[in-house]
Amino acid sequence: MLLTLMVLTAAQVSAFPSKELKTLWDIPLSHVNSHTAKVYNREGIHVEEVYYQSRSYQGEPVKIFGYFCFPAGARHKLPAILLVHGGGGSAHLGRTLDWARRGYAVLTIDLPGRGDQRWCSRSTGPDMDVPNLLLTKTNLQDNYLVHAVAAARNGITYLTQRKEVDPERIGMVGLSWGGVITLLTNGQDKRLKTAINVFGAGYIPEGCTWQDRFNVKTHEELARWYSYLDPKNFLKTQHASILFITGTNDHCYYLPTFQKSYDEVTVPKKLVLIPNLRHRFLPYMQRIAWNWLDNKLKYGGSFPEAKLLPVFEKGESKLIVPVIANAASYVTKATLYYTQGEPSRWTKRYWESIDGHFEDGIYYFGIPKSLIRPEMMFYVSVKDNHGSVTSTPIRSIFKVKMFRGEETYAVSSPIQQINIHEPPLQLLGFIKNLEFPKVFFSKETKSYHLVLPDLKS
Repeated sequence: MLLTLMVLTAAQVSAFPSKELKTLWDIPLSHVNSHTAKVYNREGIHVEEVYYQSRSYQGEPVKIFGYFCFPAGARHKLPAILLVHGGGGSAHLGRTLDWARRGYAVLTIDLPGRGDQRWCSRSTGPDMDVPNLLLTKTNLQDNYLVHAVAAARNGITYLTQRKEVDPERIGMVGLSWGGVITLLTNGQDKRLKTAINVFGAGYIPEGCTWQDRFNVKTHEELARWYSYLDPKNFLKTQHASILFITGTNDHCYYLPTFQKSYDEVTVPKKLVLIPNLRHRFLPYMQRIAWNWLDNKLKYGGSFPEAKLLPVFEKGESKLIVPVIANAASYVTKATLYYTQGEPSRWTKRYWESIDGHFEDGIYYFGIPKSLIRPEMMFYVSVKDNHGSVTSTPIRSIFKVKMFRGEETYAVSSPIQQINIHEPPLQLLGFIKNLEFPKVFFSKETKSYHLVLPDLKS
């Protein structure tokens, strides 16, 4: 059912002009009214509890609450960070203080309204509940994401108005729905210098925890979601460099849609995949985020690089996965993570690791063919001496039946759909990658089948 809906809505999306998309999201950016409700000092950090105006909701004014913190006694303009929480969250002073101690001016906000899990929110506006987040009726201006992005963009305006902030060095970090809001904001707002998306993705109806809700929407409602609300509309217009972080087992935004979103972004970007992680933001992930922000907003520098080279066979029982890995200083570790089984059940997989053999600038990972049952999905993560991490996108190695029934091994392009591998494919034993339309997994034969193009057309 879901695949059919995707095909139908994709055809309808082009019927909506981009002017209407811009009108839905557009807000004034020149000035935002604000006031400070409380001022105090916490362990050398200046703290203000602030409110600023945001987009009106159903004719009523909206005020957004936030903690604005920076190191007390700072003498120069500071780089700034806007922190945006996920569903059920709110502004957290302790986390704000942690980030401010690193030499940043930090604004952490309560997204609009309250909701079933947000009784402590101090902001007004629509409630942050799933029906409002997925609203696809004709009154799209009432969808929660529209108001959440307005709150974020007005928060950027607030930061530009603060004398402590360098307006040329503003970054944004969002978790879960906050990651979705980050994609939507960075796709529209040129004032960000960098961004970090944790867990968020576009193409949400193609794989998410709210699948049952999308499955009962009409074709028209799905078309409105895809045309106006889904982050996919702003992936190619991301303005600032962006870091994508997720767990391999995230149950909210499935890995295929996360990778599909990452692939479409054209600005400088990096990917970090955490093995066996579900929907949690752990301390060592925060260190990776800090390194990214320090690189982009303070000191310069770069994250490590990881590039997959063509896979090849070695003897009768092994495949070799070669990866070029380097860093500005030096690489401390390169690890291949893999999982076996059919290409589904993304949230319930178990990922294991293989260490590589380093020689002449290349890490070689030996894969026993016995692990490929019926396929083995894998990626490689590279860590440098500063704790920064970069991952290759997840691909699959699998057996495929060829034209006359013979079998060989294939390496997929980065996985972007469930049970389907898109071209191009690397077929072991062939000189170049092949551009067949698709390779489908058959649950009956437990194998992939190459689909030939229609040579008559």
